[in-house]
Amino acid sequence: MAARRALWAGGLALLACGCMDGGTAGGFAPGPAVAGWGSSDRWFSPSPGVRCDRFERVCYDRGGPELSLTREYFGKSAAKDLEERIGGNWRTDTRYNPKQGVRCDLEDQLCIKRGEPDYQNTREQFGRKPALAVTQPDGTIRPDRRTVCDPSREVCERGGAPSVDRTRFVFGDRAARNLKSQLKD
Repeated sequence: MAARRALWAGGLALLACGCMDGGTAGGFAPGPAVAGWGSSDRWFSPSPGVRCDRFERVCYDRGGPELSLTREYFGKSAAKDLEERIGGNWRTDTRYNPKQGVRCDLEDQLCIKRGEPDYQNTREQFGRKPALAVTQPDGTIRPDRRTVCDPSREVCERGGAPSVDRTRFVFGDRAARNLKSQLKD
């Protein structure tokens, strides 16, 4: 909490001295350009209320620096760097909303959409391995509306026919090679 207050105080000080234009909610907006970085090159806004700094590799929301957004737009190493800079445990809630209507939990490495575990968002947020745990009541994985995957066989079907591409996407290269060799036989 102290780290969060310090970040807010620093942001407010920058805002007061005119170093930040205050154009976004929460007071975080582009400051002076860094040598070699134009203002338009350095900052981007991937969604309303979110600003990301390419130079610092940090994303901010209305609550200040945000680990999950930093991870989403700059990767795990940037999120780890941010966590080390701000003291790690500044945000005690492990749940966050990467998109409207989607709720993810860092501890469970699971995303929920419309009250149900969601493969696509879980994969986007946490990678292939945690996403494989997102199964339907019948034991299948549905990465999209037209694809059904069987974890026990590591095979995906799209439109009722085996799909090497979807199998690769869900289970990886080894499973795709196995399916491809089965289809040749």
